[in-house]
Formats: sequence, structure tokens, C-alpha cells
Amino acid sequence: MSLYPSLVRRLEEEKIAEVVALPEEWVQTAIRDTLGETQLDAYLSERGWTEADLRTQVVLAESLRRFSEQRFGPGVEEQFLASRGSYDTIIYSLIRSRDHALIRELWIRIEEGETSFAEAAKAFGEGPEAIRMGLIGPLPIGQLAPPQFADFLRGLQPGSISPPKRLGDWSLLLRLEELKPACFDAEMRSKLVRASLDEFLERRVRKRLAGESLETLTYHQDP
Repeated sequence: MSLYPSLVRRLEEEKIAEVVALPEEWVQTAIRDTLGETQLDAYLSERGWTEADLRTQVVLAESLRRFSEQRFGPGVEEQFLASRGSYDTIIYSLIRSRDHALIRELWIRIEEGETSFAEAAKAFGEGPEAIRMGLIGPLPIGQLAPPQFADFLRGLQPGSISPPKRLGDWSLLLRLEELKPACFDAEMRSKLVRASLDEFLERRVRKRLAGESLETLTYHQDP
């Protein structure tokens, strides 16, 4: 069952490649670069491909890039600015336990230098992060779960530890290791455009699997 959505996604990607229609000169150059010193017949035979399969393979990534740039590129900087820092990268350390008294005791011992945060996390942490001595990240702060972690950590300076926090049945100690603000550079722009394309394709896959109608794919060719 898990392979079927992947197959549908691939078919959707190929449909995008069909509407983008890259310049023939670009396609032939890409094919020559892909073949290198290998003869066409040998290359196709080795993979069990037809020439159409090869063409699809060499154009797919560039077709998807051009489609996503045209469809999602405009407004992507505004999307970044509206995220309110959710793309900032964070590294932090965590100790969690259902023993509230233990967490308070560990907080005091760490603050007084009797033990390190890493040692306490390894010895007493009850979450999977304990095997990493409490260290988590780097990851976008917007991906923190639960979201309250972001509020807790943004209130800390690097290297500082929060007082014990209660979250449901858990008591927590958090230490901010590093918070790196995201910048809207070429890498971030490409990442956001690609993420929008992934979301677009996932929606189309869900609709196709549910038997729903899909919007017609469009792409405006350069004059």
C-alpha cells in the first residue's frame, strides 16, 4: 500500500514535466551529459529503459524546478517574513521525568556545579533524548513539539537553563545551546519553494487516491 502513493506522486511529477516542455536543445545536452562515454543503446539496455524513459529521467528535476519557481516563487519572501521566526534553527538540551521532585533536585545540582546537564540527562532522563545526553537539534524552531517549547526556549540565553517546567505529567529542564536566526538567502528561498511544491503534490496525490477532480496543470512558457 505504501508504494501506491509514491507511484501516484511520480505520475503527477511526470505530468508536470509534460506541461513544462523544456527546450529541445537543453534536453539533448542533458541526455549527452547523462550518457557520458556510454553508448545510448548500452545505457538503455542496462536499465531496461526506452528513449522516452531516459528523456523523462533527465528532464524531471529541471521541469519541477521551473514549474515550482513560476507557481510558488512569487510571494515566497512574504511567506518567510510572515513565519515570525519559525525557520530559525535551534539546538537545545532536555531532561524530562515524571518525578517532579527529581527534576527540581537536578536543577539545583546543575546550577551549583555538582553535575553537568549532559550527565544528568543520561542518568535520569526518561525520554529518548537521554541516549544523546539530552541534546536535540539542530532543527527549525517551528518544528518543536510541543509548540510551548519554542516559548520556553526563546526566553533563555545560550547556555542558560530554565527553572523546572510542568507539561502534562512531565517535569522538564531545558537548556538553550544555540539559536540561529534564519535569513532569506538563495538556499532558504529554494527550500521554501520546494516545500510548496511538495505540499502541492501531496494534495494532488490525496485527491487522486480519493477519486476527486484535480485542477488542470498550467505553465506559461517563456516567449
